[in-house]
Amino acid sequence: MNNIELKALEDFPYVEPGDDLAKIILKSFRINNINLDDGDVVVVAQKIISKSENRYIDLNKITPSEKAITLAKELNRDSSFIQVILNESNEIVSTEKNVIIVEHKLGFININAGIDRSNIPQDINQVLLLPKNPTISANNLRLALSEKFKKQIAVVITDSMTRPYRSGVTNFALASSNLQSLIDLSGEKDMYGNILKNTEIAVADEIAAASGLLMGQGSDKKPVVIIKGFNKNKYKVNDALDLVVSREDDLYR
Repeated sequence: MNNIELKALEDFPYVEPGDDLAKIILKSFRINNINLDDGDVVVVAQKIISKSENRYIDLNKITPSEKAITLAKELNRDSSFIQVILNESNEIVSTEKNVIIVEHKLGFININAGIDRSNIPQDINQVLLLPKNPTISANNLRLALSEKFKKQIAVVITDSMTRPYRSGVTNFALASSNLQSLIDLSGEKDMYGNILKNTEIAVADEIAAASGLLMGQGSDKKPVVIIKGFNKNKYKVNDALDLVVSREDDLYR
């Protein structure tokens, strides 16, 4: 693999709750005159998955618990928003510097449990949650696109996150389907013939980060990126959720 090509779908429409996302993406493929080939990776922003699955929460309908009310007072935050964060989390990792870092129900660590207020309508006091089961979402989308094009493709669902000791946000792989998401090079040789012992490549995250260059984080409106030329077929397929580090192996907690 010496080169890959990335292409964002232009003029992607707004996605509403209940929309058939596969049909919308297929129509966008036709408008952009793009066909899928075997091995292509379709990278999709989490936000349009969540919108189509109606993962909106009206904060006015949330009843905060005592824990949420207490935490909201300490952090000077909205107690209803705090309650939604608690609902989507296994535990609070930190509230230092008024930033709520949690372990999401899916296992990864993120700010505010990945709950978003940006790029959603604000005519009501609402937020958008992550997909309930992003792996199922990725599988369903892959099957629909593969059936239409009669090709073996992969799908990656991305979100953005901060990283320890680094400024800014970057895209990461929330879930994947039919992709070599985490490649273990243990036992292989480096360029000098040395045996690699503990080298794993977060391929799904690398793909997600690359797609972020085209997706953007603001008003870009390019939530779907196609990657052509990717080929790691000699490695086993696994879900991007395999990149989540267990508590026992976590270096930052």
